[in-house]
Amino acid sequence: MKLHKRLITLVGLGMLLVITITVSALQEMASVFTRTTMEIENTSRKHQQIWEIESRIGEMSLATHGIAEDGDEQYRVSYRDSRAAVHDAFRNINQMLLGLEEMKILGSLMRDFRELEQKSERIITYATTEPGKRMLVRNMLLELDSLHAWVRKDLDRYKDEYVLTSGRIIAKLHKDKVRISMLVILILGTSLSFLFAFGYYLFRKVSVPLNELWIGTEAIIDGKLDHRIPVHAGSDIARLSERFNIMAQNLKQSYEDLEQKLLTRTRHLAALDSVALTLGKSGNLDEILHRSLLLVLEKLSDLEPRGGIFLCDADGEHLGLKAHAGLPREFVEQEETIKMGECLCGQVAQQGEILYSEKACTDKRHTRMQRNGNHEHSHIIVPLKSRGVVLGVMFLYPAKTFTMRPSDLQLLDSIGTQLGMAVENHRFYSEVKESSEKYWDLFENSRDILCILDDEGRFTVLNKAAEEFLGVSRIELVGKSVFTFLREQDAAVVRKVLQGEMTYSLQTFEFDIVKPNGRIAAVEVSGRALAPNRLLGRFQISVRDVTEQKRIREMLLETERMAAICQVGIAVRHEINNPLTTVIGNVELLLEQLTEADDDLKKRLEAVLKNSLRIAEIVKQLEGIKKDKVVEYLQGVKMTDLKQG
Repeated sequence: MKLHKRLITLVGLGMLLVITITVSALQEMASVFTRTTMEIENTSRKHQQIWEIESRIGEMSLATHGIAEDGDEQYRVSYRDSRAAVHDAFRNINQMLLGLEEMKILGSLMRDFRELEQKSERIITYATTEPGKRMLVRNMLLELDSLHAWVRKDLDRYKDEYVLTSGRIIAKLHKDKVRISMLVILILGTSLSFLFAFGYYLFRKVSVPLNELWIGTEAIIDGKLDHRIPVHAGSDIARLSERFNIMAQNLKQSYEDLEQKLLTRTRHLAALDSVALTLGKSGNLDEILHRSLLLVLEKLSDLEPRGGIFLCDADGEHLGLKAHAGLPREFVEQEETIKMGECLCGQVAQQGEILYSEKACTDKRHTRMQRNGNHEHSHIIVPLKSRGVVLGVMFLYPAKTFTMRPSDLQLLDSIGTQLGMAVENHRFYSEVKESSEKYWDLFENSRDILCILDDEGRFTVLNKAAEEFLGVSRIELVGKSVFTFLREQDAAVVRKVLQGEMTYSLQTFEFDIVKPNGRIAAVEVSGRALAPNRLLGRFQISVRDVTEQKRIREMLLETERMAAICQVGIAVRHEINNPLTTVIGNVELLLEQLTEADDDLKKRLEAVLKNSLRIAEIVKQLEGIKKDKVVEYLQGVKMTDLKQG
């Protein structure tokens, strides 16, 4: 590993040199940055305090003017706050690092401020205690403004000094920038020198040998596994070349082993594909399982040509032998049914995991071994599962040379899953077929008329009752429009239903059907919408012939109406004839007693008698009604015709 040590030493020395120079440069840069930052911060804080003093002195002057003019308490509060703020600002500046010139300017500024403060206090005192001295206060205000102007001049001097200080800081920054640039150039020069020396060394000691390794690698990529690299003694690359040659030899051997594994995997996939094709063919479940078992025994190597398949019974407590191959008849008869959890197969059915027992004879879980002889054998039990539910097991007999590999487990698990799904699909298909046959029997033999319509109202499916009701074969009816058998008003209702303009799911309609022979039949119709993508149609219709029921219902209504009329007649005869007889008798007596002088009264009594006799005749006619005959009494008004006799 001499090359590695040289490389490490060379890289270490170069990195140490570069890091040393870089650290020194960074320390210098940090020091410069710290000093500059502190100076800028100090200058900025002083400028901020000076700005605060300037603004607060201006507020004090304005507040003093306000107190002198109207004495408002608000000006007094503003004056006190501004004065306190100026004192705080002076204290803050005195705590900072100041230059000689700054100290002189600050001293002059503080003296002017004290004089201005004293002048302001006197003005406030006169304005408060001696209101009569207004002229004196005005003169003092003028003096105050003059002092304020001197203060501003001091502030301007300090600002000029701030500008000079900022210029000195910038000049210093420029010098520091030049120094830092020189350090950066030094670092770059050192780094480039080191990289040049290191690159030249790598070219001499690494690049040339690696080129030979590159050529060898390209040869290996092209499939030339016999290619070898010449080994040059005296360097670590030579040892790498030796390792490369060993790798090429091992790669060649691995490639040959991979080809063998690929062939084995291809046989496994062929077996799985064959089982899938077998499961896709038609036939009963036992035949499908038997064919699948034969294919598994044929396609998988290292298996004895015998095995079987158990399926769980409906009770979930037993397993039944449904398919077998290469097993003695005695074994088949004895193992036709086993309990769940019994022996190896029953335990796999409970646990749902593949079981491989290399020596089943000594396996304590092999509880039924004594019944089938004590000869030595191995067992592979594969659960048949679908959606995590065990539906059965397949048991196989591996040969003595068999070795269980992860790929074998994966293949057997896939075969078990496919067989489990086939069992579940076959059972589901049987249930669906049985349910479909029951549904079709109910549909076909229903006494009601059942049919399916498409979006345009054409028949797509009809039952036998529809054929008998219309007197037309189903072959002729399929594709014919339902509007052919409807009157115009009923057809309008059906069109609204088909177009979705009317709800119908909870309604029953009564229509008159015009049969092909011209007869009219009354029917009750109900229906429901089917799924939009149904091939046979969109609407399922149920029709019941109520022609006879309607006729009987009309007769019953007629009978009830006649009974009501008769009851009314009896009541009228009893309640009207009795008093009417008295009226007629008395009117006749009065007519007999009247003289010719009472001619007007006589006419009135004759009118009463005539109408009374008419009432009696109407009651008599009401008693003689045998049929409810209705006539139009007035326009739009109908009544029972009493003149039937």
